[in-house]
Amino acid sequence: MEKCDVSFKIGYRSSGTITDAYVKYKYPPDSLNEDIFDITNALLQNPDSIKLPNIQTSGTYNLEVGLKVNGVADTENATLIVGRCSSCETPKVYDVKVEENGQIVMNYEVINTGNLATLEYQIATDPSFEEQYIIYSKVGFSDKDYTQFENIDMRNGNIPDKTTLYIRIRKYCLSDGISGWSNFIRFDSGVWGVEAYCLSANSVRDINSLCHGIFPAWLLKVVVKPSPPGVGGTIYLTNGKPAIPDNIRELEQNAPEDLKKSGIRWITFLRSDSEFNPSFIYRVQPEIAEIGVLKKRSVIIRIP
Repeated sequence: MEKCDVSFKIGYRSSGTITDAYVKYKYPPDSLNEDIFDITNALLQNPDSIKLPNIQTSGTYNLEVGLKVNGVADTENATLIVGRCSSCETPKVYDVKVEENGQIVMNYEVINTGNLATLEYQIATDPSFEEQYIIYSKVGFSDKDYTQFENIDMRNGNIPDKTTLYIRIRKYCLSDGISGWSNFIRFDSGVWGVEAYCLSANSVRDINSLCHGIFPAWLLKVVVKPSPPGVGGTIYLTNGKPAIPDNIRELEQNAPEDLKKSGIRWITFLRSDSEFNPSFIYRVQPEIAEIGVLKKRSVIIRIP
C-alpha cells in the first residue's frame, strides 16, 4: 500500500541540546484516541523535516509539540492540515488449486473493493517475474463485483502441462494508481486436456479425415473421465461441461456446423502415452458424449 508522507518543520532556539521531544495528536482527527510520537532523534538530525509516518487519514490535526532540555520543558500547539492520502491496497493470493481436468483456480482477496477498478495477474516460470520468464498475463478480469476465485484462461493462456509456475496479482484503483504486486504462489500445473480430432455423424463418409487431420475433422482439446479412455467413459470440453451439441455450440463457435448441430460421433486422441493410444478411433454417443466402441485405425475404411 502507498503511504502518506506527512512532515512538518520545528523552529526553536536553545542554549543546550534537546534531551526529549514529542508530538501529541488525536488519530484519527476528532477521535478520542491520542497518539504520542517521540521525535527526539529526528529533531536532532533535521528539524526542518519531522515525519509522522503513522498519519494516513486526511483531516485537521491539532498538534502538541513538547521539547525538554535538562529537565526544563516547553510546549507549543500547532495545526496540521493533511489532504487526501493516496492509497491503492495490494491484494493477496492465498493459494492455487489445479483441478482434475487441469483447470487452474486462483484464490485471492482484494482488501478494499470501494476503490477497485480492475485487477491484473501474471504467471511466470521463475519467481523473479523478469520479462523473459512471464508466460501469461491478464488485466481486466475483475471489477467491483469480483469473486474471490479466478479461473485462469487456459485456452488463451497456453499454460504448459506439468510445469512449476508462479503467480502474482495487483490492483488498479479508480483514482489512486496501481498497487504493488502481491506475494507470489508456487504451483505445479496439471494436464489441460488432450488434443483430439472429432467428426459428426453427418460426416461419416469422411471418417478417414480423422487419420489425416483434415476437414471436416475438427481439432478439439477435451478431457476424458475416467482416463484412459474406454467404453463408458465421458468426453468433456475444457470448461468442464460434457461434449454434447449444446455445449459445443457454446464453447466452440468456430467448429463445423455439423459438429455443433449433431455432436461428436467419432473421435481420436493425438497424445501418445500410457493413457492414450492415437491408433484408436472411438465411436461416441453424441447426445451424452459417452464412448461406445473403439476400433483400430487400420480397419477404418472409406464408406461409399
